Amino acid sequence: MMNKPYLRVALIAVAYLLIIAMAYLGYATRKGNLTDWFLILTALAYGFGGPYLVRSTLKKESLIQRENQDRSLWLIIPGFLFVFYASPIEYIYALNRLPRSTGMQIAALVLLFMSITLFSWARITLGDFYSGRARVTDDHVLIQRGPYRFIRHPAYAAYLIMGVGITIGYSSWFGLAATLFIMLPALVYRIHVEEELLFAGFGDDFLQYSQKTRRLIPYIW
Repeated sequence: MMNKPYLRVALIAVAYLLIIAMAYLGYATRKGNLTDWFLILTALAYGFGGPYLVRSTLKKESLIQRENQDRSLWLIIPGFLFVFYASPIEYIYALNRLPRSTGMQIAALVLLFMSITLFSWARITLGDFYSGRARVTDDHVLIQRGPYRFIRHPAYAAYLIMGVGITIGYSSWFGLAATLFIMLPALVYRIHVEEELLFAGFGDDFLQYSQKTRRLIPYIW
């Protein structure tokens, strides 16, 4: 069995290969598609900001409760991979199965901008409590300001908007299927895991908060 240091090195190597592939797909679709810049900028952001994200995620290890091995997070990753990679590949090599127009690409850019704004707002609001892990720390505070006034999981809403944006931008059946049947169920399960932890950590405070807000879509769910 691979030791942890070697496993981490292998995962980092795979991650950077995926980053390079994402940048290439953005470059390959630069002619005739306005969504290319998003893939290129995302690749650059993860390429240069990845080490910082890893350090900040591992910084706090004093926990009250944590899900076992973060398995719910790993369920989300396949959906993202399909959306980010299958969509531009389909755009390059497949026939035009969905309409392709500048209007759709502009709509995609609007959705992608919304997703970045919402995710950044949620990330800034959480501050030091942000983590890639589903967890409740010893000094955790139940955040109810910013986007959390309206929905309990704005970062996941941003992920979903991003998936829809890329799908529309690349007119991709694969992206649509991945968003609906892989990403969405994974996010719903992840939300379930997190809310169990939050209820265990905050009890009635979280129950009252959950009665005033929706999980993912304001006024709906």
